[in-house]
Amino acid sequence: MNEKETFELITNRILSIQKNKEKPIRIAINGIEGTGKTVMAEKLTEYLNSENIKAIQVSIDGFHFNKEVRYKQGRDSAKGYYEDSYDEIAFVEKVLKSSQTEFPNYTIATHDLETDEYLNLEPIELEKNTVLVTDGAYLFKPNYRTHWDLKIYLKTSFEIAMKRGIERDKNSLGGIDLTKEKYEKRYHKSSRMYLNENEPEKIADIIIDNSDLII
Repeated sequence: MNEKETFELITNRILSIQKNKEKPIRIAINGIEGTGKTVMAEKLTEYLNSENIKAIQVSIDGFHFNKEVRYKQGRDSAKGYYEDSYDEIAFVEKVLKSSQTEFPNYTIATHDLETDEYLNLEPIELEKNTVLVTDGAYLFKPNYRTHWDLKIYLKTSFEIAMKRGIERDKNSLGGIDLTKEKYEKRYHKSSRMYLNENEPEKIADIIIDNSDLII
């Protein structure tokens, strides 16, 4: 499938879900680091709005723990990255559950990565026909899993994902060699833990092979 066909497939699934649901629809875009999840979430959100389907992208990156928690198992710990990066409970309560209440709402973030400060933001009201789109590496973990209305798994090989990740992050992580080391020791080692524990391809409603960057 090309990009247009992929988005048409997803849109048809959304419209089918909306026939039986009067609350916001929650979409997860999952995949290992470097598969193109964020780009897909951005493009899908834009596409849905262009088709007169109200969509909002909600970033999981607004729900990090602070550095004290994130790095308590070590700055390069893969296990720490997998277990301690995100406040999963806060995201579930303030986005996935709150969007399904009598008066749907969501909180945009609970943490600021730049300042490393926790936030106390007011919830934002949602129209009941809104589609919430979230991308993230661990979105099919048990804490999140049962709350999604549509689970999309974006896949590539680790080799391809590594190349993309290095190209994307080399400036912020100290160059090509240091970025590769970070992926090998922390990010992709953590992803392997996630794949082994959760088997996301078995959980996904839609699997998209993005090896050739169709999105």
